[in-house]
Amino acid sequence: MKKSKLFLLAIVLLTPKLVFAESACNYEEQVEINNIVANVNATYEAVEIYNGKTFDIDNRNEDGSIPEVDSYIKGFNINIMNITDDIYVVVSNNKNSDVKTFYYRDTNEGEATFQVKDALSLVTYTIEIHSNKYSCVGELFRKFTITTPIYNAYSESVACKDNSGFYYCQEYISSENISVNEFTKQVQEYQIKKQEEQEKENKKGFDLKEFFKNNKFTIITISGIVVIAGVATTVILLKKKRSRVL
Repeated sequence: MKKSKLFLLAIVLLTPKLVFAESACNYEEQVEINNIVANVNATYEAVEIYNGKTFDIDNRNEDGSIPEVDSYIKGFNINIMNITDDIYVVVSNNKNSDVKTFYYRDTNEGEATFQVKDALSLVTYTIEIHSNKYSCVGELFRKFTITTPIYNAYSESVACKDNSGFYYCQEYISSENISVNEFTKQVQEYQIKKQEEQEKENKKGFDLKEFFKNNKFTIITISGIVVIAGVATTVILLKKKRSRVL
């Protein structure tokens, strides 16, 4: 597996803790389980996942044959942390019927990780945390979601080389992508706006008239002080000169 340089923190949408009045556990047991499930959290990490061999038709060997190279596709590692023996986690998503269940024995010291190869559409994962303790085993105590972003192929385009600040030039985006025509239109508008802002910034060079207008009172005050100081100095020098003559 080849990891991407980009690491993404998941946006976790939390819902209130779910404690049922008709729970088979007593109040103290429910409080204990609630404290455990409150520590569970999830993140996702953008990675490149090995996808077998493919032929590299753009780089032929010296004898003209086509070499085989390793193939990678964009995907994510989903990480769920702080799973204990007292709970288990069920993960589903809004794209297919795949459901994963993790007990502490399935984790690496409380952390469960699974890979997904879908980086071309927004996928929301629902994480349900159930009790695995006392008489309320199986009861749902908490539920939250994380949504993985979309890999944006436009980010590799020539148009994005000098426009990295443009939303649709980011490597990953958190909304559905747009058509080629719409992308071309929006990136051109972005370039025009950026150029106008640059020209405006360049025109902000020192303008004497504008400086005087904005600092008129200060300039007059300082000028007055300088003039007064100059006159006073002249008077003092003249008095000293006359004293020497006398």
